[in-house]
Amino acid sequence: MKTALFVMPLLLLTACASTPSDVQTRQKPKPTIKLTRMSDCISESLISGFQALDNRHILLFGSGRRKAYLVEIAPACFDVAQQNTLATVDGDNNSQICGFGRDSIVYEQFGRLESCRVMGMEELTPERLLEVQGTK
Repeated sequence: MKTALFVMPLLLLTACASTPSDVQTRQKPKPTIKLTRMSDCISESLISGFQALDNRHILLFGSGRRKAYLVEIAPACFDVAQQNTLATVDGDNNSQICGFGRDSIVYEQFGRLESCRVMGMEELTPERLLEVQGTK
């Protein structure tokens, strides 16, 4: 009887193994995002939209989405990808959001403001934008 109980779990494990067709239908992992430049800037008045890639990286769009900027923020901002509204804070009052200085991204979470400091910013080429978005 003990032998029968031992064999049964082995049969169940082999039945659960992945088939090659299952492996092919799985999604590709998101690429690791790294900034190639850190100190680009965008005029605060030109920001027209955003897309949160993860809790540490946000795309800011300027000039009607014709230009895109990859922003690295710290600390990692919890649930920023679920936000409908973000604000930029020009910490050094130069009318620009830059990858240096005291600028930050702010949003409301659970009734309080969350502030994430801009640690770096890179203006993206159209090709680099596709790469960062994982569509290339």
